[in-house]
Amino acid sequence: MTRLRRRISNTNEEPTTTDVNGATRKLVELVDRARAVGREQGPLVPVEALVTIERDSWVWQIVDREVLDSLSHRLVFEGINGRRREILMTSCIDTAMSAASKIVELDEGCVLIETLDP
Repeated sequence: MTRLRRRISNTNEEPTTTDVNGATRKLVELVDRARAVGREQGPLVPVEALVTIERDSWVWQIVDREVLDSLSHRLVFEGINGRRREILMTSCIDTAMSAASKIVELDEGCVLIETLDP
């Protein structure tokens, strides 16, 4: 069973608190920065599924290395029971945010968007 980890500061300073306006400003800055990086990456390339299953027929597909290198974000679904499952990867923050919001609408739980930067 996996446990959730918290980041613990190495210093004994008082934690910094942010009001709603500050949190909104930081989120807007983060999204703007992610969009700017997405624009720098150039045009998007659709990523097809590795396996398509139709009835009893399995069709395997190969993803080009250039497509894999262009992926920038991973969506991880965290269910009510705390289990994490990687769902998909995207090439930009806008697609990741759109997919995450749709997934949350369909199923209760939390969808985490993680960057794939090294």
